[in-house]
Amino acid sequence: MSQISSRTPSVFFIEDVDRHDPQSVGSEIGKALPLAVMGVVVVVWGVAPPITKLISAPPLIGTFFRFGLSSPFLLLVLAARGRMLSRHVFLATALPGLSFGINLIFVFATLQEATVSVLSTVVAMQPALLLVLAGPLFREYPTRRQFVFTLLGVVGAVGVILGAGSELRSSWLGVGLSALSLVTFSLYFILTRLARLDNEVDPIEWMAGVNIWAFASTIPPVLLLADRSDWSQFGGRDWLWISIVAFVTGVFGHVLMTWLHGHLEAARSSLYILTMHIVAVGLAWLIHDEPVTWMQGAFGGVVLLCVALVVSTPGRREVQ
Repeated sequence: MSQISSRTPSVFFIEDVDRHDPQSVGSEIGKALPLAVMGVVVVVWGVAPPITKLISAPPLIGTFFRFGLSSPFLLLVLAARGRMLSRHVFLATALPGLSFGINLIFVFATLQEATVSVLSTVVAMQPALLLVLAGPLFREYPTRRQFVFTLLGVVGAVGVILGAGSELRSSWLGVGLSALSLVTFSLYFILTRLARLDNEVDPIEWMAGVNIWAFASTIPPVLLLADRSDWSQFGGRDWLWISIVAFVTGVFGHVLMTWLHGHLEAARSSLYILTMHIVAVGLAWLIHDEPVTWMQGAFGGVVLLCVALVVSTPGRREVQ
């Protein structure tokens, strides 16, 4: 513990202080701060699907501009702080960055083939996936109570989304693209989480590397598949919508989530993210006239109850 406390705290280090120095939790970050930050992430991530659906340009073009805006901005923020993107971090972010970029292409494409609810239904499966992988990957072992309430939370989230009834619309292509969105985002999430096991990385520097690689992932398909008519579809209010997605959801939300990877267990944070679907469905009702039914309200209550119960459940993990 003395070796750790003598250096700058790692953004990826979950303080293993329960057995060493209990007072350091309250003095360094406290128990409430990570939950408060997670609440902010839930809101800004919940904004993304309904806003993305407003963008009229094809998925490749939208994704290209999204990362084209966020990548230089993050580098400028780093420079303003007197830092540079190190070679080590740049190389370490290659795979998660490429996964993230491809994920956004699938998200844009899904929302042109399906309602927000379809995408949210499939992505809601992530906490269950993370619950299974948390032990072998992160050495974080959930309690039985946490396991049960996580699965109930997933069921509740699916109920929030499927409660739209006839408003749940998609082609088979939309379903397939949703599944690919789940796989690629889970890969990005897992790789970013794994980085904290061996490295100390500044959240902004990490996301700068991720965004550069994500931007790079959009260039080959844009050059090969996009034509002049695709580019001409981007304009007007698209600049406003893509700026919100790039800077609010992208830069702000993902930098906060990168910080949270060091202060919350993966299975817990993934469960808490389920509440973003309540935000997304609510905004889809306001923006896209996708109705909210009594069933969605009831299942939303289930999600919030399960999250509250997991928040109050002590974790059982082994972090080295």
